[in-house]
Amino acid sequence: MRTATLLIAGFLVATVAPSVRGESTIDYATQIEPIFKDHCYSCHGESKGLGRVRLHTAEAIAESSEAHSDLLTAGKPDESELYERLVLPADNPKRMPKGGDPLSEKQIALVKQWITEGASYTSAAATEPAAEMATPAAPVERPEVSAATPEAIAAAEATGALVLPLYASSNELRVSFPSTRDQVSDETVAALLPLAPQIVELDLSGTAITDGCCESLEKFTNVDTLHLEKTAISDAAIPSLAAMQYLNYLNLHSTQVTDQAIKSLKSIPSLRKLYLWQTHVSYEATKGLEQAIPGLKVNLGWNHPGVVRERLNAELTRVEKQVADSAAAITEAEQALQAAKTENQAASERAAEIKKELEAIAKPATEGTPTQAP
Repeated sequence: MRTATLLIAGFLVATVAPSVRGESTIDYATQIEPIFKDHCYSCHGESKGLGRVRLHTAEAIAESSEAHSDLLTAGKPDESELYERLVLPADNPKRMPKGGDPLSEKQIALVKQWITEGASYTSAAATEPAAEMATPAAPVERPEVSAATPEAIAAAEATGALVLPLYASSNELRVSFPSTRDQVSDETVAALLPLAPQIVELDLSGTAITDGCCESLEKFTNVDTLHLEKTAISDAAIPSLAAMQYLNYLNLHSTQVTDQAIKSLKSIPSLRKLYLWQTHVSYEATKGLEQAIPGLKVNLGWNHPGVVRERLNAELTRVEKQVADSAAAITEAEQALQAAKTENQAASERAAEIKKELEAIAKPATEGTPTQAP
């Protein structure tokens, strides 16, 4: 079942796979969101978020991805649980949607292609970029760029790169390596340099790049979204990112960076989202970086000791307030109860008095009055 589904899905994807030469890409609003709405919202929507996963908005998906790092990995459907759960065998209890109608093979193929293309929430039919789910970057606009030459695009694709326009009719590009990550080296990054002016989203996650790609990286000055997670990148590579004056999103999850990298990142004021799960960066260093760059949100992962401590301290503050509020409510209730008891006793006594008065009035009027003769 799984093999057949994957083969069919792969065929569908191959037949509709877009390119930068003008074919349309997957449109989230018209092709993906309706699938989630029909099959997922009942358990993973606004009113219910089983497993801390909600899919009803782009923001909700982003927050769920922060809580579950394997939920959605842009460009990598086979490493995205959101897709993997759809193609499990029918008898597997983890297959989604649970208890509902399964997705059709075409719908599964659409979800896979959407993730392969980078899981973008922009509209393929739009002439302007859709609203980004990330916090807006510093108000610095990138200059307009000319279209990349067909030769430069072909050379990049020859390295295994997936080259897509950022949105319809855009000269700006999104580049990733969904199928050849293990073959991507420092030399591959250098081969992308002819497209450097046009590339604004660059996904090198899970590739074989090293700090040796620094000399090339610093030439991608228009990049605003950079994925370096699950690579051998270390502190030595971070200074080269300072040339990226529009960099808004940076993912260093599962790399070798330390607090030393934080010092270099302070020179990138446009940075707004930074992912540092499973790195050697300390909680204290990230807080210092957030203070140095207003608007920056650093994600260390939900299970990082510092994050856990912060979360527990916040919960402790909330619970202690609940204790104080409930204690005050108990005192108020006890006082109200005592007042009610006093009122009840007074009312009961008065009721008894009234009854006696009524009984007295009801006694025969002839008592003690002389009887008249017939």
